[in-house]
Amino acid sequence: MKHVQVPYAVWGIAMGDRGRTEQQAERRALVADLVRAQAVLQARTEQLEELFGSRWYRLARLAWRLRRPWAWRRVKPPKPAGELTYARPLNGDAIAAERHGEGSAGPVRGLAPARGAGAPKRGPRRLLLAGHSLSFFEPLARRARARGVAVREDRWAAHDSHDEGASAAALAWADVVHCEWCLGNAVWYSREKRPGQRLVVRFHRMELDTPYPGEVDLSQVDAMVFVARHVLERACERWGWDPADPRLLLVPNGTETGALRQPKLPGAEFSLAMVGYVPRLKRLDRALDLLELLRARDERYRLLVKGREPWEHAWMAARAEERRHYEELLARLDRTPGLRDAVCFEPFGDDVPEFLRRAGWILSTSEVEGHSVSLAEGMASGAVPVVIDRPGAVEQYEERWVHAHVDAAAEAIRAATAENRIEAESEAAWRFAERWAWERLWPTWERLVLGPGASAMDDRNRAATPTAAPGG
Repeated sequence: MKHVQVPYAVWGIAMGDRGRTEQQAERRALVADLVRAQAVLQARTEQLEELFGSRWYRLARLAWRLRRPWAWRRVKPPKPAGELTYARPLNGDAIAAERHGEGSAGPVRGLAPARGAGAPKRGPRRLLLAGHSLSFFEPLARRARARGVAVREDRWAAHDSHDEGASAAALAWADVVHCEWCLGNAVWYSREKRPGQRLVVRFHRMELDTPYPGEVDLSQVDAMVFVARHVLERACERWGWDPADPRLLLVPNGTETGALRQPKLPGAEFSLAMVGYVPRLKRLDRALDLLELLRARDERYRLLVKGREPWEHAWMAARAEERRHYEELLARLDRTPGLRDAVCFEPFGDDVPEFLRRAGWILSTSEVEGHSVSLAEGMASGAVPVVIDRPGAVEQYEERWVHAHVDAAAEAIRAATAENRIEAESEAAWRFAERWAWERLWPTWERLVLGPGASAMDDRNRAATPTAAPGG
C-alpha cells in the first residue's frame, strides 16, 4: 500500500510546532483522520484495480456484451393479432372439460379423496413454513390464507443456519409445521416438535446430495412428500427407509397454468427456451449443441436463456470447476458467430409467462432433476418439451418427448416442423401439463397440512402417480 503524506503546512500548522493548545490538538486530530481516510481509499482503489483486471470480471463483461443485441436493444414486439392461431388457448368450456372430463389424467392419487359431496369444513389452523427458500410453497400458502389459515414463516439463512430462538417461538405458535426441503430445517423441527403438532416435510432432489435426510427423526414426521418417484426410491435406498411406509408420499410440483397459457408470438416455432442454467448439471452446453445442429440446416433457430447468471451466486466463488465450465461456454459463444448471434440471455424475473410467449420449445437438458418446474411451466404455456434422457424422465413425460441424446432431439424437432405437427404437439403438451395445475394438487395438500388429525396417515393415503403417466 502506498504511504500518503499530507503536508501539515496546508492546515497552517508548522512541522516543528509542538504547541499544546486545544485548537492545535484538534487540527492534528483532523489531519490524522484525513491520513487514515486517504489510506483506506488507496487500499480500496488497489482492490478495485485487482478486481477489474481479474478473469472473472472480464467474463462478466463478455456476458454483458453477448446479452446486448437482444436483451438490451430488443424492441418489445407488438401484441399478436387476433388471427394468430399458433398454440392458441382453449375456450373456458373446453378448459373445464379438459380438467374434469374426457382426456383428463384424473385426480392426482395421493391421499384418499374426502368422503361425501364436499370436504368437511375445518376451523382456522396455524401453519408454519420453515426453510431457506419457500418459493415452491408460496402458491399453497396463498390458498391456505384464503381458507382462513394463519401462516407464518421461519426463513433460514442457509441449509443449516437459523435463529434458534425465533424458530423456537414460531414452533410454540404453530399447529402444523411444513419444512420446505429436507435439510437442516427438517432435522431441527423433527427433534423439537411437540406432541400434538403435525410435521410435513417436502423432499426435492437436491437433498439426495446432502447428509441431512439421514439425520431427520423420521418417527416425528407425519408426512414426507417427494416430488418424484425416482427421488423417493433413491432416498429409501440411501437411508434405509421403508418404501412401503404410508407416510412417504408422492406429489409433484405444481404450476399456475392459467397465467401461463397465452398465445405465442410470431416466430416462436423457431425459438428454444431454457429457464435456469446454473449449476453446471443443468448442461447449458447441451442446449448449445442442439442449437448448432438445428442452425446447420435452418438459421432461423435461436435459444432464449433466462435465469440468474453464474456470478450472481456467492457459492460459485468456491467452485473452480463450475467456474471453468461457464468460462468455456462464454468463450465458445464469443468465438462462434453462429451461436453468438442466436443466443439471448435474459435476467431472472417474474415475467416468465411473457418470456414463454416467444418459446415454441422448452428444453430440459439436465443430468438430473426431481420434477422440473421450469419444464412444467413451459409445457403449460404450450411449448413443446425437449428432454434429454435422465433418471425419472420416461416416468414423468411421454416417451416421444424424451430423447437419448442431442442428435435425436434435433431430428425430432426437424420432423415435427417438416410434418406441420408443432401446433398439435403444443396442444398435447398443454393438456399433459394440466395434471400439475395447483387447482388439482391443492386438495391433496389441503388434506396434508390442514386436514383433521395430526397422527400418521393410514395405508389408504399411500401416494401413487396419476393413471395416465406418473406426475413426479
